[in-house]
Amino acid sequence: MQNEQKKCIMISAGEASGDLHGGNLVNAMRKMDESIFFCGIGGDKLRSAGVRILVDYSELAVMGITEVVSRLPAIFKALATVKRVLKSLKPDLVILIDFADFNLKVAAAAKKLKIPVLYYIAPKVWAWRPGRVKKIKRLTDHAAVILPFEEQFFRSRGMHATFIGHPLLDIQYTETNIVPRETAGSKIIGLLPGSRRSEITRHLPILLESASIMNKQNRGLKFLISVAPSADITFMIDLLKSQQERDIFELVDGGVERIFRQAEFLVAASGTVTLEAALYGIPMVIIYKMSALTYWLARRLAKVDHAGLANLIAEKEIVPELLQNDANPANIANTVSGFLNNTGKIQEMKKGLLGIRERLGGTGASERTATIAHNMINQRYG
Repeated sequence: MQNEQKKCIMISAGEASGDLHGGNLVNAMRKMDESIFFCGIGGDKLRSAGVRILVDYSELAVMGITEVVSRLPAIFKALATVKRVLKSLKPDLVILIDFADFNLKVAAAAKKLKIPVLYYIAPKVWAWRPGRVKKIKRLTDHAAVILPFEEQFFRSRGMHATFIGHPLLDIQYTETNIVPRETAGSKIIGLLPGSRRSEITRHLPILLESASIMNKQNRGLKFLISVAPSADITFMIDLLKSQQERDIFELVDGGVERIFRQAEFLVAASGTVTLEAALYGIPMVIIYKMSALTYWLARRLAKVDHAGLANLIAEKEIVPELLQNDANPANIANTVSGFLNNTGKIQEMKKGLLGIRERLGGTGASERTATIAHNMINQRYG
């Protein structure tokens, strides 16, 4: 049995958004009990919150079936590390954050050792491979869910689930940062190719070519390219060197906040960042490309009508989605230019985006999840 004066929690976050929300969760938990020891998989946000990082998430962050194959050695090595630490430390609780394919293997290892498991930001099984619900129910003890309809979805299938609100709402979305201020009237477009190497490899060349077309259609544009913490900036710089109009591009690292403050429009790879942009009220076009095999399977297994989180939550298409073959430079450029030249269309999209916040509950997701985690530990100690 663990020393009651030094409880231990393992946390597993396999990508940038999970690292961000995990860091906030750890900070919230430390306010309740600063003596807890945290270790696990994550990145800079969890590390700065005082978590002992066993494996950096950048070694695992991939998307799609064919993309996973190239990272299998790193994935197996990370899983072996987790299993070894679980056996040696026997933590009081394992907290999983999204990243289902890997984290459910962590949950299975924890369950064999009778370690309770909290799933924070549970897998979106209502949208993709709903058969996994039975597995999640068997391997986890509680799900902290971030979309309002998820609580009933999981509870109706016999799981313990609590809607804790969306952690992005803990960011202060005031009028001063909902409306870009730094470059009022300028023509700045944000390009967000994604955070995984496979996403950047597929998306950035297309975005650069579409930007060149946009610049011919709308002279005077400037493009800010988001560099995710896990991205290979050298690879991105090499791609930029091949562009004839290099002066219209600028790489921006350290988070997307600067781009959100300056850009009047975004072209963003589908993911959590598109919901964050929606909460800022920034109009955008969502794109995504994957391998042909992954896309073929996704079309057959997906149970929803939209890919973008903003559209899923709104239950209608507020933001245009250009996926797979539709995500080509000409299509992207023409779609963006159509909005830039139509103020009414932009205002209509902004109105729809800002309405999304009302559907996501209030602030305090990290604190509510921290309370659930502490209660689970306390129950274990009786």
